[in-house]
Amino acid sequence: PRDLVNKVIKGAAIQGPAYIHILSVCPTGWRCPPDLTIRIGRLAVQTGIFPLYEIENGKYKLSVNLPKLKPVQDYLKLQGRFRHLSEETITEIQHRVDKEYAKLMGKMA
Repeated sequence: PRDLVNKVIKGAAIQGPAYIHILSVCPTGWRCPPDLTIRIGRLAVQTGIFPLYEIENGKYKLSVNLPKLKPVQDYLKLQGRFRHLSEETITEIQHRVDKEYAKLMGKMA
């Protein structure tokens, strides 16, 4: 929560537009128990599905540095909305997340 608060304060202080993209777990729509919302939100970051970063003046900055990502399956299996996915599809999602995360990491330089 502190990271979000700091980003909101920073965005409010900027002259001109600022954009904050927030992931909000929805137990009803995501078909998961309400007591898993915090875990699912953390897994979204820890798997690289929803990396936490900011861009300021064209420079990328990682908010949470993860030496190794957890498998996307850890995130997907807790949600009923992904129940229909095959192992093949999950593997494809994993490859896509790995590729996009590596691309993002390349922008951090």
